[in-house]
Amino acid sequence: MSNNNRQAANGQAARTCQFKMVLLGESAVGKSSLVLRFVKGQFHEYQESTIGAAFLTQTVSVDDTTVKLELWDTAGQERYFYFYRNFFS
Repeated sequence: MSNNNRQAANGQAARTCQFKMVLLGESAVGKSSLVLRFVKGQFHEYQESTIGAAFLTQTVSVDDTTVKLELWDTAGQERYFYFYRNFFS
C-alpha cells in the first residue's frame, strides 16, 4: 500500500491510497467475472479462461480519500501455482 497526501480544492489535504490485490482460487469459480463486474460493470455468461494473470486497475473515492486498486486476476490452473508463490511473495 502506498499513501500520498495532496492539496484538495478546499485547501485541506486529500489522501490517496494505492493497494495491490491478487485474486487466487480454483479454476472456473468466477474470479475474472468478479473483477470485470467491479472494474467495467460488465458480466458475460461465458468468460474465457485466464492464462497466467490479467491486470486491471480501478480508482474509487471513499469519503475524502482516493483509493487506487491494482487488481491481479490469476488463472486457477495448478500449473500456474509456482508462478504465484514466486511472484506474489
